[in-house]
Amino acid sequence: MLAPALVAAALALPALILPVTPAAAQQILVMVQGQPITSFDVAQRIKLVQLTERRTLSQKQALEELIDERLKIATAERYGIKAENDEVDKMFAQMASRNGRTPAQLADGLSQQGLTAAALKLKMRADFVWNSYVRGRFSSATTVRDSDIFAALQTKGEDLTKAQRTTEYTVRQIVLVVSRTAPDSTRSQRLAEANTLRKSFTDCESGVAAARAMRETVVREPVIRTSADMSAPVRKIMDETPVGQTTAPEVTRAGIEMVAICARREVVGESAQKKEVRNELQNKQFEDLSQRLLQEARRTAMIQYR
Repeated sequence: MLAPALVAAALALPALILPVTPAAAQQILVMVQGQPITSFDVAQRIKLVQLTERRTLSQKQALEELIDERLKIATAERYGIKAENDEVDKMFAQMASRNGRTPAQLADGLSQQGLTAAALKLKMRADFVWNSYVRGRFSSATTVRDSDIFAALQTKGEDLTKAQRTTEYTVRQIVLVVSRTAPDSTRSQRLAEANTLRKSFTDCESGVAAARAMRETVVREPVIRTSADMSAPVRKIMDETPVGQTTAPEVTRAGIEMVAICARREVVGESAQKKEVRNELQNKQFEDLSQRLLQEARRTAMIQYR
C-alpha cells in the first residue's frame, strides 16, 4: 500500500528527475490477458516505488509487480469488483487533500519527479479492487482461534491471565468551544481557562459542575471505553491520569478538549495485548490468502513475455 506521508515528503523535495513522456519508450515487454506492459510502464513503477516506499526495484521486479497488478484487476473484475475512473479519481483527490494539495497540484508534483498520475492511479485501482476481492474470500476461508492467540502470546512472554482481562474507563469529554475563525488570542485564553479548570478538578461530581458553569463549555454524558479499543499512546495517557482528574487540554477543531476519568476498573474481557495479537494473526492470514489467490490467478493466466 502507498504511504501518503512518504508521498508528501518526496514531493516536497526538489525535482531531480526530468519529466518523462510516454513516447520516450514504448517497447512491449509482456502481454497479460491481452494487455501490454511496456518498458515505459516498468520505468514508471521503479520511480513510483522509489518515491513512495523508499525501495529500489530491478526491472524484473518492477515487471513482475505490474503483471501481478494486471492479474489482480482482471481477477477482481471477473467477480464483479471494479473501480470506475471517477472512484479512482476520488481516491487520488483524497491523497492530494491529505498532503495539502489539489489533484492538479499532486499530478504536477508527480510530473516534476518524472511520474505520470496514471502510474499512481493504476496502483490505487489494483490495491482497491484486490483488497475488496480478498476480503470477500477472507471471512469464509480463515479463522483465528483463541488457542492460536494464546500460543502467540506465550511466545511473546505475555501473562495469559492478564490477556483475558481489560481495563474499563468511565469518561466524560469536556469541550471549551472556540470558533474556527476566532483569533489566536481567544484560543490562548480558552486554553488558560481549561488549565485552570484542570488544576481544580479533583472529582467528577464537583469538577463537572464547575465545567458546566463556565461559558461556552460542553460536558458530554458519561461513556465507557475499554483499553482494548485504544491505541497504546492513548492507553498510557488514560492509565497515567488519576481517577477524578482530567487529561491535559488539547487544541482541536471544536476548541479546547480534555477528558475526565470518572472511574477505572479491571473486568473480564479481551485485553489490548490479546486484541493486537488477534489482529496480527488475522493480517497474516489475509496476506497468506492474498498470495494464494494471486498464485492461482497466475497459474490460469495468459502471460506472454516478449
